[in-house]
Formats: sequence, C-alpha cells, structure tokens
Amino acid sequence: MADNLLETGTARVHLGDSVREVHGGSTVFIPADTLISVSNIGRDVSHLAFVFSAPGFEDFMRAESVRAGEKNVPLSKAEDDEVQRKHTHVVIYK
Repeated sequence: MADNLLETGTARVHLGDSVREVHGGSTVFIPADTLISVSNIGRDVSHLAFVFSAPGFEDFMRAESVRAGEKNVPLSKAEDDEVQRKHTHVVIYK
C-alpha cells in the first residue's frame, strides 16, 4: 500500500476501476493489491512522490480521512488523540 503525492501539475489517475483528475497538492491513497497508472494531462511537468507504508496504515488513513463526496468535518482533539492512540503501531507522531 502507498500514497501517491502529486506535488505539481495535473494528472489523470487510474486506481483500480476508478479514474480521477488530480492537481498539484493532491494525495491519492492506494490500497494494497490495487493497480494504478498516472498520466500527465497538463501543460507543465508533474512531480510525483510515492510513500509506501507498513500494513495497518490503511486503517489509520480511513480513520483520519473523508470519503469522496462527503463533507469534511474536522475531528475534535479528543477524537484525533484516540485515533492516534489506536494506531501507534503503524504511525510515528512527532
């Protein structure tokens, strides 16, 4: 499993059966065993970074994230602290 970070540019991302257009500053969560392809569809150079994580990180990402189309309601400090406590085995907080 990995995260694909599009630092600059515009790209079309095929993630399994899903296709999305993403722009600089976007993060794409890539579940384990999912095929991905990225195509630069903009005029500028696209800069990408991939971050590979240990098993279990996807549970942390789901706890801290919002599904596409859902309203982003920030977690309270207590909720965030609880998520961090549950996932200390896969995420290092500094």
